Amino acid sequence: MKQLARTIMLIGLGMTSGLVSAASGYVDESAKSIVRTGSGDCLHTGRWSVENAIAECDPEIVALRDKPAAVAAVEVMVRKELKPIRLEADALFGFDSAALTDEGRSRLDNALNQIPDRSVLQDKRISITGFTDRLGPEGYNQKLSEERAQAVRDYLVSKGMHAEAIDVRGLGAANPLVTCEGKRGNNLIQCLAPNRRTEIQFSAMEVIEVEEAVDKTK
Repeated sequence: MKQLARTIMLIGLGMTSGLVSAASGYVDESAKSIVRTGSGDCLHTGRWSVENAIAECDPEIVALRDKPAAVAAVEVMVRKELKPIRLEADALFGFDSAALTDEGRSRLDNALNQIPDRSVLQDKRISITGFTDRLGPEGYNQKLSEERAQAVRDYLVSKGMHAEAIDVRGLGAANPLVTCEGKRGNNLIQCLAPNRRTEIQFSAMEVIEVEEAVDKTK
């Protein structure tokens, strides 16, 4: 039994137009070209079948179909799978502040725009970790780091993320990105800016469709 596996993204990311003339059963643009994913696969519609497969998009299936008496011997099975999606981002804060900066909000917005249709994702989880720079007492920095993580959580919830899917923690001045040795005063504060951040990790499972063409003559 020969299996031909081809993954078609259900969530429209990285689509491009091919040079193939539009055909029945394929997603097309203005009836002139077939829409393809970033990996080059043609997108099918619900009208697609083995009989109207075209060689430019499904050469293996067409090869099986066009064997003598092979039409009835070719079967396409569709099954659902879950594909992991991971996204990382960070957001910045001003000195001694738990208020998101404009740049911080912009980074979060850009990250959210990279997430596929959130309504069809499964097992969504977001982990938010807040940090401070090394200036100030340890206890104060711990509390400030937690407030920063909470500020990011509130912003994501305001953008439609579900609060119950978000985990929040603060780590104070741990894991600095820069050390700024030899700096003093305002120069030190500015140098330490990258440490005044939160780190966001998004993970989810994306539903994809996998087609398998089977030559039943073998």
